[in-house]
Amino acid sequence: MERILVATDMAEQGDIALRRGAALAKGRNAQLILLHVMQDGLPDDLHATFEGALMARLEGQATDLRERFGLDVVARIGVGTDWMVILDRIEAEGADLLIMGAHRNPGLIDLFRGTTVERVAKACDVPLLVARDDTDQPYSSVLLATDFSLAAREALVAAHRLAPAARIRLLHCYSVPFGGVLRGTARKGVMAHERQLARAEAETGMDTFLGGLETIVGPSDRELIEGETVSAIREEIRSAPTDLLVVGTHGRSRLSEALLGSVARGLMADPPCDILAVPPSINT
Repeated sequence: MERILVATDMAEQGDIALRRGAALAKGRNAQLILLHVMQDGLPDDLHATFEGALMARLEGQATDLRERFGLDVVARIGVGTDWMVILDRIEAEGADLLIMGAHRNPGLIDLFRGTTVERVAKACDVPLLVARDDTDQPYSSVLLATDFSLAAREALVAAHRLAPAARIRLLHCYSVPFGGVLRGTARKGVMAHERQLARAEAETGMDTFLGGLETIVGPSDRELIEGETVSAIREEIRSAPTDLLVVGTHGRSRLSEALLGSVARGLMADPPCDILAVPPSINT
């Protein structure tokens, strides 16, 4: 990881993202790029005044980080539609990771739709770290929700790269066929059989998914749960300390404008902790 881009609105959540970015950059000797996007359309004199003031503040933050941590930090001001400028800047800077602050209206998924974070997440070609918790401590406990896809496998590799010393737990949720349609006395026996088959299939899927990566996740850190994914993830985070949740977005590329997966969207709208959203590579 050579370049980390932090998109900040210069409010509280932006400052949280900045501190997380500084901690990650320091641990990897990476360049830290600070970006603030201002809207276009102001009169020329006001535009120049605002841009100068914003750059002075951003450069002040960059100078502080250089002096405190010995980081290579650059400050950028972009002009235009925020999510489009952020995506363009990722490419222009050659960033390996994007960090943004968490959404400021937790629990309201309808408000999350169409926000800068969602628009960036569904089109971003590099991992996106949504920073919720205000700490600069290294990640120590990571939970990865997997559907056994190649995209989820890439997310596991990315998580290990970002937090190499952390304990990584895997969570896979599976469903039992016919559970909602069977009735009567036959239901119990059929359901027991189908549940056994579904569990066995999930166990096989986990083994296949981890092929070659078994050393990253210990045998006791592989959870298979019958149930709905988002609810199971939140319950797992409540029951075991977790400071980073990792999900694959299943977005393909910026041009495809693929929809952000429902699981990732539901979690990012009300993040239970920091979230790393990892897009699959072009070849996945």
